[in-house]
Amino acid sequence: MSTAGAPTFHSRQYARPLHFPESDGKPMAENDKHRKQMIALLNALDDFFIDDPRTYVTGNILVHFRDETGEWKFLAPDIMVVKGVEKKDRSSYVIEDEGKAPDLIIELVSPSSKVEDFGNKRVVYASWGVKEYFLFDPTGELSSAPLRGYRLEGGEYMPMMGARLHSEVLGLDLVVEKGKLRLFNPKTGWYSLTYEESEAARRAAERKAAGAERKATIAEKKAAAAEKKAAAAEAKAATAEATAAIAETKAATAEAKAAQEHAARRAAEAELARLREELARRRGQKS
Repeated sequence: MSTAGAPTFHSRQYARPLHFPESDGKPMAENDKHRKQMIALLNALDDFFIDDPRTYVTGNILVHFRDETGEWKFLAPDIMVVKGVEKKDRSSYVIEDEGKAPDLIIELVSPSSKVEDFGNKRVVYASWGVKEYFLFDPTGELSSAPLRGYRLEGGEYMPMMGARLHSEVLGLDLVVEKGKLRLFNPKTGWYSLTYEESEAARRAAERKAAGAERKATIAEKKAAAAEKKAAAAEAKAATAEATAAIAETKAATAEAKAAQEHAARRAAEAELARLREELARRRGQKS
């Protein structure tokens, strides 16, 4: 991403634009290696600072500033880390509003950006007070040293030496392995994942989640079937209970009817006996 001239940030007040642009119309990355490297580093830094609400990590966002004439300009660093500001989503980053510039910037060098990354941007970032500036060539075709780092000392960038460069801002080492820029924590031994490793981990997590979801679905179906079976058994038991109640009622009715019939028979027998006695008594009187 580019802008004309070699601006220097300062805090003099000038008329503000009505709207800060949110895009310069240029693509996020010029090739697949550039894109994958940017995503991998941003994901790693997001994860590393996930519990820090005052460290803002972003990339390819427009950073607005004033040049030495007071004119508003912007640059779009590939990756930047700002400490001491709120972690929140932004459409652009206005240095004057935020109260500070990025603490660290990483530019992924491409053929079209090489001159500006090593020249103009280096001057601008130093004028902002960016403490550390790293450049990495994902293709390995532009320089014999694909990773270069600079630390701000006395207003100027001093080159870092060595194949493994330590960032005091991050507390991490930047190291190139098999053409990929990775972050390493010398205290814990933690390595950031490459884009390919991150994607493999994401797919594995998705497969695991899908498997767990399938198991949960099967368990839910089994539970529903068991619940249905229990409901059917309960309904069957209720039917049997109702049938038994009906049978019990019928039996009680039959028993009551039999008792009534027995009582009626006893009454009839008693009446018959009485009549016989009465007949016998009358016959005895006649004789």
